[in-house]
Amino acid sequence: MQVQWAKFVCCLVVAPFWAGASSAGQGAAAESEQQSLHQRIAELQQRIEDANDKHTADIERLRQEIDALTQEPNEAPSAAMQNEYEGRSPRRMLQSFNPDISAIGDVLFHAGENEEGVEKNQFQFRELELAFAAAVDPYGRADFFVSIEEEDGEFGIDVEEGYFTFDTLPHDLKARAGKFYSFFGKANLFHTHAMPWVDRPLVIRHFFGEEGMTEPGAELSWLVPNPWESYMELTGQLQSNRNEASFAGDEGDELMYVTHLKNFFDINRQSTIEVGGSFAAGENTGTSPSHQTYLEGLDLTYKWRPAEQGLYKSLAWMNELLLSQREQGEGDTVDSYGLYSSLEYQFERRWSIFGRYDYAQFPEDSESRESAYTAGLTFRQSEYAFWRVQYTHADGGGDLTWGSRDEFFVQLNFGIGPHRAHQY
Repeated sequence: MQVQWAKFVCCLVVAPFWAGASSAGQGAAAESEQQSLHQRIAELQQRIEDANDKHTADIERLRQEIDALTQEPNEAPSAAMQNEYEGRSPRRMLQSFNPDISAIGDVLFHAGENEEGVEKNQFQFRELELAFAAAVDPYGRADFFVSIEEEDGEFGIDVEEGYFTFDTLPHDLKARAGKFYSFFGKANLFHTHAMPWVDRPLVIRHFFGEEGMTEPGAELSWLVPNPWESYMELTGQLQSNRNEASFAGDEGDELMYVTHLKNFFDINRQSTIEVGGSFAAGENTGTSPSHQTYLEGLDLTYKWRPAEQGLYKSLAWMNELLLSQREQGEGDTVDSYGLYSSLEYQFERRWSIFGRYDYAQFPEDSESRESAYTAGLTFRQSEYAFWRVQYTHADGGGDLTWGSRDEFFVQLNFGIGPHRAHQY
């Protein structure tokens, strides 16, 4: 019992001292935390002051640069400012004047008979296309396409297209001036690397030539307002009448007139349809009396690409019909026509197959005609290169010296540098 009372007395004596020590420890911890908060606040205030000083210095430097740019020409900028501009700005300015440059090569292996019925088994570097494109000023841009082609073992250089485009005209107008493909139908607008086949359809070759119809001139196009709120574009062109197939060729010294109306409709999220009408007229002789050629065309293109598998599946069905009325003498007019229908189906991300039917008479001789069946396979190695194989069986009639021919092609097309997107 005495021991328990002794423990009780000890507790009464020690308790006040223990409570005082605990309170002292808590007070020291609170004081330490308060000092830490004051230190952090001081650091944040210092950072804010440093940031304000930096922003003030940046603003002052920008004001000096603006003053240097807006001062009179006879006032030289400071040495520091001059060194800064010599180190950065002129280089950037010079780089901005560099055009986009690209080069596209087309290598071809051709086996079988050609259009003259001659057996041919050869490799050919068919074309090298050099493209230059850049904005000229705030009002328009320039595009040049230089073609280097092999023909009969020799290379020739030609400006395929070269034009200035006025992009800032009012009332939804756009204009071009220079040399460009005539806006007649669809296939005539294709460059070699943009064609879905190895060669152009027969009707394009017969009516416009191997390279299509491309001449110097001027163009004006207009987005036509319509109650259906669809894409409708009307294009008018004035070009030299030097096309050799339907017009006057090298003897031409007049103009031909080309118009095209394009209508584009969305069927649904996956499908679109495009309908176009074309007309061209001009003299087909360079001597008196003059004779006229009139061309009419109708094109229809259907495209399908599913939203879920757009990278792997697609289909394009393209059709064109061309009519020609060519005056060749007093009261003598040759009426001819031609058409093609092409179907291409993409079944994998990089693979597609295609088929095409052709029929075409000749503008100067409607009794002579050709028909052809074409099938092929395309492998798109990448965005910049593709391989293509194609087989064509053609039959001739009328005054043609050959009856039928078979051709086999292997094509490699590759390019370097930036290249503009093709028309849809």
